[in-house]
Amino acid sequence: MDDVLGYENVRNFCSYDYVCLSAHFIDENWKLRKWVLYFRCLWDPSVNCSEDCGMFKSLEALETHVQEKKELQLSGQLFNVYCFGEIISQMVEDAFRKISDLIDRVGELYSLKPLPLWYLTSSNLKQALELWSMGEFSSKDATDFYDVPSPEEWKIVEGVCKIVDSIYEVSNALFQTKHLTANVYLYHLHELREILSQMSSESEGFIATIVQDMMKKFDKYWDHMFLLLAICAVLDPRFKMKYVEFMRSKVKGGDGSSQVAAVLGRFPEKENFISESSFRRGPTKKSDLEYYLEEPVLPWSQDFNALTWWRTADLLAIPVSLATSFDAFYTKPRPVDERLVCLKPDLMNALICTRSWYGRFF
Repeated sequence: MDDVLGYENVRNFCSYDYVCLSAHFIDENWKLRKWVLYFRCLWDPSVNCSEDCGMFKSLEALETHVQEKKELQLSGQLFNVYCFGEIISQMVEDAFRKISDLIDRVGELYSLKPLPLWYLTSSNLKQALELWSMGEFSSKDATDFYDVPSPEEWKIVEGVCKIVDSIYEVSNALFQTKHLTANVYLYHLHELREILSQMSSESEGFIATIVQDMMKKFDKYWDHMFLLLAICAVLDPRFKMKYVEFMRSKVKGGDGSSQVAAVLGRFPEKENFISESSFRRGPTKKSDLEYYLEEPVLPWSQDFNALTWWRTADLLAIPVSLATSFDAFYTKPRPVDERLVCLKPDLMNALICTRSWYGRFF
């Protein structure tokens, strides 16, 4: 079984940061799991960081496990996995930060409460926009206490909400999918890439700047992760090589073309399945991969479970995002349960780990 470690930052009501070391893996029943291996407050006067080596022992155990099993594939290019949920959250948070003054002013009119879930912030802004379109919040209502946004500023809020809604649709389809494994990411990320590209070409002024900044963050993630995403897509019987070949026609430019070529080079070409020498010596036995690639693709199904269909593909064991679906929509570190923060470090760590092993399954 392949596993991957993930770090999650959480915060309690006293603003102390905690670190959570977790492992994502497939169990003996081919179920995707997430177990917490270590949980500790980053600021703890009773703990000497140089002596508190529980996390480092976990990392050393993982390193030993990988070294004993096999060498890292592709010189370790697939070992460093970036969290897409975190990128999504950063993109939206940056957009809201650019209009933070407008959000505050709308909040004074509509009693908006600051919410750490960005889709709820967007929902509240849209409700305020609806009231404005019905004639509420007129600039005539401006007083010394309320600075009512101008029609142009309301249009900016509307534009940002439109962008965030598009991101939410793709994120919801991805993170709320029933069987979240690495094979589905390329499809949904390409969908989001197309949406952002279209909005960038259609937008002007301030909104265009927001979309372009989002595209920079997204493209950086895309460049880092494309090889892994594309290989995993090939191992999805609904995509196989057809989708990567489709991507070659959509991705332009030197870097994009070379990335697609690198993926195609990892798999045998159809014309090479039967070599010239096989006609002289008789048919040669094909590999399982060659048989797989020759078979027709399966019809698209949202509830498709790749682990049930393909139990020998190691890459599908690792979700590309290390965040849970809830974390992908969060803009602030999650609070720690107040019942836990008053406990001693060892007991708190034991309770968090035990709860993830026996209580909550990923």
